[in-house]
Amino acid sequence: MKTSRLGVLAASAVLGMIGSTAIATGASAADDKACYRTHCGKSITGHEGKCGGTLAGDLRDENACEVAGGDWTTSANADQYKKKPHG
Repeated sequence: MKTSRLGVLAASAVLGMIGSTAIATGASAADDKACYRTHCGKSITGHEGKCGGTLAGDLRDENACEVAGGDWTTSANADQYKKKPHG
C-alpha cells in the first residue's frame, strides 16, 4: 500500500510541474505584445514617419498604445499592417 501511495504522489508532483510550465508558457506569450503602427505616416500620435507594422517601442502599455492610435498586438499579427498605405 505504501508503494502505491508513493507512486501516486510522484505522479501528482510531475503533473503539477507540467501544468505550471504550461501556464508560465501561456503567460509569456501574452507578454510578447507591444504597440505597433496600423499604417504609414502619422498613425500614432507623436510617432510620425514610420510605416505600418513597425514597433512604437516607447509605448509600453496597452492603454497608452490605443489612445495614441496604435494596435497592442504581437509582431506576427502586426505583419498585416505592413501593406497598408499612408492614412
